[in-house]
Amino acid sequence: MIIGGWRGPGWQVFDADPQLGSQIRDWISSAISGHDCPVDAADAALVVTELFGNAVMHGPAGGRVLVGYCLWREGARLVVCDGGGPGTPRLVQGGELAEGGRGLRVVDSLAARWGSFRLAGAQAVWCDFGQPLHAAASDAWAWLHSVLSVCNLPAPGRPVTVVMPDTLTALGAR
Repeated sequence: MIIGGWRGPGWQVFDADPQLGSQIRDWISSAISGHDCPVDAADAALVVTELFGNAVMHGPAGGRVLVGYCLWREGARLVVCDGGGPGTPRLVQGGELAEGGRGLRVVDSLAARWGSFRLAGAQAVWCDFGQPLHAAASDAWAWLHSVLSVCNLPAPGRPVTVVMPDTLTALGAR
């Protein structure tokens, strides 16, 4: 869909399987390259792969992961949602050789800004590339609310955490 210079949203729901990383990387790279988005497709593909890997590692076992994008003339927003792990994504301070924690440092170094928030049954991590999106949260995330209402991301039998949509805030944004 293209409206007022926007392209998207585009999304797919994947099983939380680490072997799907290359498929997701190729899909995002193709979406960005195919829409003349002024964002480096390789950087976006690397970041979405890191976010997907984190969702697989930290989300509920047996769950699914939603990967989505919105593109505009000056940039792109990527979002990865899992069924809601126990923690909040945050940068981990540590040595370059430390196991774990490098994924969000990659996101932080390549994205213009990033953050995370919780919705009913989902943990979302997003990042902007190029010129950051300047829109009210209710507008920027309206599509995600609709999509998540019909997606079952948590593993079966997992309780759903509810956060009212008007309390949506970006945590960890820089």
